[in-house]
Amino acid sequence: MSLLDNGSSEIINPDTYFQTNTPPRTLGENENRVKEFVNKHNEAGRRIVLITSGGTTVPLENSTVRFIDNFSAGTRGATSAEYFLEMGYAVIFMHRQFSLQPYSRHYSHSKNCFLDFMELKSDGSIGVNSKYAPKMKAVLEKYQEFKKNETLLFLDFVTVADYLFLLRSVTRIMSALKEHAMYYLAAAVSDFFIPAQKMPQHKIQSDGGLTLTMDQVPKFLKPMVTNWVPCGFIVSFKVKNFIQL
Repeated sequence: MSLLDNGSSEIINPDTYFQTNTPPRTLGENENRVKEFVNKHNEAGRRIVLITSGGTTVPLENSTVRFIDNFSAGTRGATSAEYFLEMGYAVIFMHRQFSLQPYSRHYSHSKNCFLDFMELKSDGSIGVNSKYAPKMKAVLEKYQEFKKNETLLFLDFVTVADYLFLLRSVTRIMSALKEHAMYYLAAAVSDFFIPAQKMPQHKIQSDGGLTLTMDQVPKFLKPMVTNWVPCGFIVSFKVKNFIQL
């Protein structure tokens, strides 16, 4: 498979992107969850932060079999969410499906199998290995505290379209909070994609070479700052290329 030089990529206006791409089926449901979460914690006088985490995929077919993945385990986002929660924030954790999540990351991203932390007791019940019990207890207590207080809301995405539609919706809802909201954009978002109208409907046949022409994903930070949340505090990250000598 070969990719054409990205100099041939078409630059799409952000508004055009939303007009020509299909929103995820769960968008309306997630918008309602976010509104309820924001209203509850705003009334309680609690600060709210949106954290994005993990990578996005770019489908190569409309009935997706193949895709290009912008890989990210989500370590920065999941770890940062824990710090924000412990500082008193309510956290909307918008993450790639199956990427690392706050607190559970201590065990889902371990060199040990999760089952190694468990043991069968003589009475047939299951318990935590005494070697790991103190740390697991500390992590569990924190997680259950935030779960009880409902200060952590999980939203997931897979494709770059899922991410962008959800990001626009969540930030617009949070914009009413003005300077009392923070947007911590730690997700690794794809830079290029193939518009739905340019993709084959079904699986690309594997009977020869493949050349892809990809369009540039619109730059959404500018409209986010100027239109979606002009009064919010925004933190973003960018990976720079480097040469090792």
